[in-house]
Amino acid sequence: MFTYQVNHFALSYDATSGAVANKVNVREQITLDPSGNDLGGTFSIDIYNAADTQQVDHLAGTIAAAWVVVDLTTP
Repeated sequence: MFTYQVNHFALSYDATSGAVANKVNVREQITLDPSGNDLGGTFSIDIYNAADTQQVDHLAGTIAAAWVVVDLTTP
Protein backbone atom coordinates (compact mmCIF):
# COMPACT_ATOMS: atom_id res chain seq x y z
CA MET A 1 0.00 0.00 0.00
CA PHE A 2 1.07 3.54 -0.66
CA THR A 3 0.21 6.29 1.79
CA TYR A 4 0.49 9.98 0.97
CA GLN A 5 0.17 13.11 3.06
CA VAL A 6 -1.09 16.21 1.34
CA ASN A 7 -0.77 19.68 2.87
CA HIS A 8 -1.71 22.73 0.86
CA PHE A 9 -2.95 26.24 1.38
CA ALA A 10 -5.60 28.25 -0.45
CA LEU A 11 -6.93 31.78 -0.25
CA SER A 12 -10.54 32.93 -0.42
CA TYR A 13 -11.42 36.41 -1.61
CA ASP A 14 -14.18 38.90 -0.95
CA ALA A 15 -16.23 39.01 -4.17
CA THR A 16 -16.90 42.73 -3.85
CA SER A 17 -13.52 44.17 -2.91
CA GLY A 18 -11.16 41.43 -4.10
CA ALA A 19 -9.40 41.48 -0.73
CA VAL A 20 -8.21 38.24 0.88
CA ALA A 21 -11.02 37.07 3.17
CA ASN A 22 -9.63 33.82 4.60
CA LYS A 23 -6.61 31.55 4.50
CA VAL A 24 -7.42 27.85 4.22
CA ASN A 25 -5.19 24.90 5.14
CA VAL A 26 -6.23 21.56 3.62
CA ARG A 27 -4.58 18.36 4.90
CA GLU A 28 -5.23 14.81 3.68
CA GLN A 29 -3.84 11.39 4.47
CA ILE A 30 -4.57 9.12 1.52
CA THR A 31 -3.90 5.39 1.14
CA LEU A 32 -3.89 3.84 -2.31
CA ASP A 33 -5.12 0.24 -2.52
CA PRO A 34 -2.46 -2.20 -3.87
CA SER A 35 -4.62 -2.73 -6.97
CA GLY A 36 -4.35 0.98 -7.74
CA ASN A 37 -8.11 1.12 -8.24
CA ASP A 38 -9.29 2.50 -4.91
CA LEU A 39 -8.15 5.06 -2.37
CA GLY A 40 -9.38 6.25 0.97
CA GLY A 41 -8.32 8.38 3.87
CA THR A 42 -9.06 11.37 6.01
CA PHE A 43 -9.04 15.11 5.52
CA SER A 44 -9.14 18.26 7.62
CA ILE A 45 -9.73 21.84 6.56
CA ASP A 46 -8.79 24.71 8.87
CA ILE A 47 -9.97 28.19 7.95
CA TYR A 48 -8.26 31.27 9.39
CA ASN A 49 -9.07 34.95 9.12
CA ALA A 50 -7.00 36.97 6.63
CA ALA A 51 -4.55 38.10 9.33
CA ASP A 52 -3.83 34.48 10.41
CA THR A 53 -4.68 35.43 13.97
CA GLN A 54 -7.84 33.40 14.56
CA GLN A 55 -9.19 30.06 13.38
CA VAL A 56 -12.76 30.64 12.23
CA ASP A 57 -13.79 27.13 11.16
CA HIS A 58 -12.67 23.49 11.09
CA LEU A 59 -13.99 20.65 8.96
CA ALA A 60 -12.89 17.00 9.03
CA GLY A 61 -14.02 13.77 7.46
CA THR A 62 -13.19 10.81 5.30
CA ILE A 63 -12.65 10.45 1.58
CA ALA A 64 -13.03 7.50 -0.75
CA ALA A 65 -12.60 7.12 -4.49
CA ALA A 66 -12.62 4.40 -7.12
CA TRP A 67 -10.94 4.35 -10.52
CA VAL A 68 -13.49 4.43 -13.32
CA VAL A 69 -12.51 3.37 -16.83
CA VAL A 70 -14.39 5.21 -19.54
CA ASP A 71 -14.51 3.84 -23.07
CA LEU A 72 -13.64 6.80 -25.27
CA THR A 73 -13.88 5.00 -28.59
CA THR A 74 -16.27 6.41 -31.15
CA PRO A 75 -18.22 3.97 -33.34
